[in-house]
Amino acid sequence: MCLTSSMSDMENTGEIDMTIETEVVDLDGDGVADMVIETTTTVIDVDGDGVADIVQETTITAVDLDGDGEADIVDETTITAVDLDGDGEFSEDEIEIEETTAIREDLLDEG
Repeated sequence: MCLTSSMSDMENTGEIDMTIETEVVDLDGDGVADMVIETTTTVIDVDGDGVADIVQETTITAVDLDGDGEADIVDETTITAVDLDGDGEFSEDEIEIEETTAIREDLLDEG
């Protein structure tokens, strides 16, 4: 997908590239998914120079521990890198990692 400005005098166009990968895992070999992992990667070239200015990867993992077909644990991790200084590289201070984990309440009570 290509982003273009509605104004005709804009010379540079940005570009967004997005990929989504899904992996289904059967841990115990019973033919039923025990874990689903989905990774979405977005690469944005804001100024159209062919160099990524923003990269974001989000991985969501859902795990069914008891085989009932419902997710018991869901983990989401998002890594965002923004080339703030425009040098074409992502330094440590330009990278942010966010993680959220949700666990079914009745599993916490059993612990």
